[in-house]
Amino acid sequence: MRALKIGLAALLAGTTLGPTSATAAQPHSQPSPAERQTRTRPNVVVILVDDLAWTDVSANGASTIQTPNIDSIGAAGATFSAGYVTASICSVSRAGLLSGRVPATFGFMYNITERGAVNKGAGLPLDVPTLAERLKPLGYDTAAFGKWHQGSTPEFYPTRRGFDEFFGFLAGESIYATPDTPGIVTTPTAFDKYQPDKREGAQQLYEGPEMAPVAHPHKYLTEDITEHAVDFIGRKAEGEDPFFLYVAYNAPHWPLQVPRSYYDRHSEISDPARRTYVAMIDALDAGIGQILKALDDKGLRDDTLIVFLSDNGCPVQFGYCTQTHPWGGGKFTYLEGGMRVPFMAAWPGHIAPGQHIAAPVSSLDIVPTVLEAVSPNKPLPKELDGVDLLDTLSGTAPTQRSFVWDQRPVQALRHGRYKLWRSLDWKQTRLYDIEADPWERTDLSAELPEVTTKLTRELNTFDAALPEPMWPVHSTREVEVIGRKTEFVY
Repeated sequence: MRALKIGLAALLAGTTLGPTSATAAQPHSQPSPAERQTRTRPNVVVILVDDLAWTDVSANGASTIQTPNIDSIGAAGATFSAGYVTASICSVSRAGLLSGRVPATFGFMYNITERGAVNKGAGLPLDVPTLAERLKPLGYDTAAFGKWHQGSTPEFYPTRRGFDEFFGFLAGESIYATPDTPGIVTTPTAFDKYQPDKREGAQQLYEGPEMAPVAHPHKYLTEDITEHAVDFIGRKAEGEDPFFLYVAYNAPHWPLQVPRSYYDRHSEISDPARRTYVAMIDALDAGIGQILKALDDKGLRDDTLIVFLSDNGCPVQFGYCTQTHPWGGGKFTYLEGGMRVPFMAAWPGHIAPGQHIAAPVSSLDIVPTVLEAVSPNKPLPKELDGVDLLDTLSGTAPTQRSFVWDQRPVQALRHGRYKLWRSLDWKQTRLYDIEADPWERTDLSAELPEVTTKLTRELNTFDAALPEPMWPVHSTREVEVIGRKTEFVY
């Protein structure tokens, strides 16, 4: 990715691609470089949610869903309207966030699934350090709670990848509660292929440094994850060392399960699947509110960098995604709704409050942002593919950034207002103006051949340098996403 940024900027020099108002940085009153050199090491809280569409946080103003606690993170800092992840599928996206590197550059191109033997031994490579592994030598206490999905065999356990403690599951999905749990609503969808009634194998809950299987019953997993996060904050508030807390909620990922107290709030929604999904977001937002309150109660908020985002967009195949906005769904695809996600960051005294930033940013930026915050006088590792988000906020980040996604046979590259989409299976290349055509309905590849050629050349260069995938693609097929036919990769 680092080579791509530089190469594409040079390639496009002297070429007019049109206005780029939506990608220009919007500077605000940020700390000066000298002030940033003197800051103390912050605590770091990264809250990652699962399959939450860009539209489904109220701060983005595109839905009737209300998420006041999530919104408060952006209100205290910055809300990024063009926040991207490195893939439109869970495990690949998480690999990019945790490593700060484009996953395809080290062979992590496709999702990990626990069904069948195709992914036996799959996981985030041991020679690719996680953010936790980078922070441990710097004196940080670390914890991960929730969904891991970076390998389910012992060498990939989170407690062997830099995290001191863990509670959660190793797989890509898990039930929230057994369906017969009192007070739990379980709603099937038309796409369900099996019953969400078991917690076994990689879906088993594990806990503690030794990754012991959890034997005692739990009522609702979203609340369990919250309780562990709040407890960790309380314990670490008494210590001297800073901490890194990675809260990886699986909500609102399938299966659709929620306490009836949340379900009953939404009698105005007639469709049971949509109603349950919205209620799950309510429960998620309440949990995030408890984490923020714990930081406030312990006097830690001013010393904590908080980042919130989703791992990818909503899967329209299940029937509960927003259908009235171009970014209301798209998981598994490289339409914007697949990898453009809700994305916010807050750090009192370092990120000015109330900002709405149109400049594109990436989950790849989280690792360099944290490392710059922790060790501002130390050069960033050369292999990282992102930039410091504070540079974006201050207007000093590179203005010619490119964003690339490569899950053969589907690939995409965004530069400025233009996005190139390509299917190697279909032998099709399309060019979209994301600013003028957010629905991605008008192919400009024939109308703008020079732009198409330049972006195609750069995508070819990037793809040719990639290693072979560490495991094969599971399936590809044509799907319709909110009225647009595209190719699905799983």
